[in-house]
Amino acid sequence: MHSLSRRNIDAMRPQEAQAPLKIERKCDGKTTIIWLIGRIRSEDLDELGAQMSDNSERTILDLNEVTLVDADVIRFLSSSEREGVALIHCPPYVREWIRRERVEGGI
Repeated sequence: MHSLSRRNIDAMRPQEAQAPLKIERKCDGKTTIIWLIGRIRSEDLDELGAQMSDNSERTILDLNEVTLVDADVIRFLSSSEREGVALIHCPPYVREWIRRERVEGGI
């Protein structure tokens, strides 16, 4: 039986799901809106956290163009939301995964 390497699995996914994360940010002094585009991996979380750490009264993550996430990203999003970050245009599978993690994993 052959096992597929990570690279081969990625090669079988749609091209947009493989795209690296692109972060676009707008801040008016009170509200920071961060658009996340593409695939979010655990190794992107330090940069995302840095983009979120300003003195804005409100932070909004727009997930409309997110294609894939991993479990660490789900935990990060859940924690961020509990701390007051708004998640908008959240893909249904991400929202469901966050809900299940909260119920099953206590996050």
